[in-house]
Amino acid sequence: MHYSILCSVLAFPASILLGFLLSLGATKEIDEDQVVEEKKILAWMMTQEQINSVSKSHLKTFKEIQNPSELSNASYQQLAGTLPIKKKLMTVGLSSRQHPQGNYLMGTLKSLFLASSEDELKDILVLVYLTVLDSTWFNETISDIIKTFSPQTVAGQLLVIRSLSTPYPPMRALKTNLSEAYSNIVQFNQNVAHALLMNFAANLSNYFLMIEDNVHCLPNFITCMWREIVTWEIDDWVLMEFSTWGFVGKLLHSSDLPRLAQFFLLYKEAPPEVLLYHFRKLLDQNHPIQFSPSLFSQVGSFNKGSSDKPEYKMVKYKDREEAPNNPPATVYSNLWILNHVSPQMAYILGEGGFFWALEPKAGNHLTVVLAKAATVTRVQVLTGRDQENSEKLKDGKVELGYDPEGEPEACTRYILLGSLVNGKLDHKMLNKKTGKNVSCLKLVVSTSQHGRVMIRHINIWSKPEQQKEIERMMERFEGGALN
Repeated sequence: MHYSILCSVLAFPASILLGFLLSLGATKEIDEDQVVEEKKILAWMMTQEQINSVSKSHLKTFKEIQNPSELSNASYQQLAGTLPIKKKLMTVGLSSRQHPQGNYLMGTLKSLFLASSEDELKDILVLVYLTVLDSTWFNETISDIIKTFSPQTVAGQLLVIRSLSTPYPPMRALKTNLSEAYSNIVQFNQNVAHALLMNFAANLSNYFLMIEDNVHCLPNFITCMWREIVTWEIDDWVLMEFSTWGFVGKLLHSSDLPRLAQFFLLYKEAPPEVLLYHFRKLLDQNHPIQFSPSLFSQVGSFNKGSSDKPEYKMVKYKDREEAPNNPPATVYSNLWILNHVSPQMAYILGEGGFFWALEPKAGNHLTVVLAKAATVTRVQVLTGRDQENSEKLKDGKVELGYDPEGEPEACTRYILLGSLVNGKLDHKMLNKKTGKNVSCLKLVVSTSQHGRVMIRHINIWSKPEQQKEIERMMERFEGGALN
């Protein structure tokens, strides 16, 4: 199976590297530098040989994916709406078909349009791909969409399509037999639908956002994503994740859609989120770019035992989550803090630390100055109460600072880390350069706000010196192995 082979190819170098690290640990009780150096040389030779093999395998895979495919000849029917005259900034894509346990497509579309302002909708196209398995459901769905969303279809904000090809096209990429296709028919059907959807969307916009047909969208989710896109525009990225649930909230460059569509057909037996994981790795994005809190939530459910919708198992590629360690720092602020409480309270670990600020003005800030520059792996800023919408900072941003000078010290250079979403920011440093030598963290009020705001927690995760030294050693080793 293609997917099994792919997993083996990707996993083998990691196993060699792990074995190398374990072997290094064992030499402490045997010998000194000579044994270590011999093992390094042996591991280098083995790793170099395997890297060459993996590179050839990846090249072969991408040559196959980049060859012209029958997807280029796929034909479609436009059921509602028309193609946009000009290229949009983003296409929001979803595929839908009849579900015995209930259908949430109309609710999903309502949530999407209600969560978006008129200005936001000018830049997006909602693309719905319908799989025709039941003609009655299909006709009723089209009729409901046309009646309910006539303004959106007329304005060029909504387009509904279907494929005129058979749901199971005899493409060369689908190397399978009948018994295997039958056992995986549900997963196969969904992957084909996703592939046909992405194939159609490839030239409609600059970015493509995938959601499912049973989601609720957070208000102004589009603006939240634009802010992150701007933040990351100087970096090369393949995939941004605005939800950890399945294939929902996954943002890609539209230019990558043709290859991804064929990738979905080539490895048809794999769940979408697993395919996305390997796809971004093949395109050299080694770490996930995930944003929290999620901009999308699930509405309704499908029975796990049902054959109607495959049961996805969340694939965990991350280590067990650790608690923040908040390195020593000084905290100061020009916010109007109630009861003369020190802003340092928000930096205290645990549930006891927080403070209230009254009438925050645009430009007000809370700044954390670290006693010593640190390698930061994650930043979390929480405002307001957990279960209530009150007392949250409605519009704010978080910046990282570098190169401190003066007395008291102040950072001379800042970069935008991200904006608050629903009063929160939880950002993991996936760009290693961004997280290195951080000296300051600044929470800035973007828009003036009436009333009081609770600054609940400022949490920082930083790497201890021992771990940083191990990573530097590994970087030197990897650099030698690749040259």
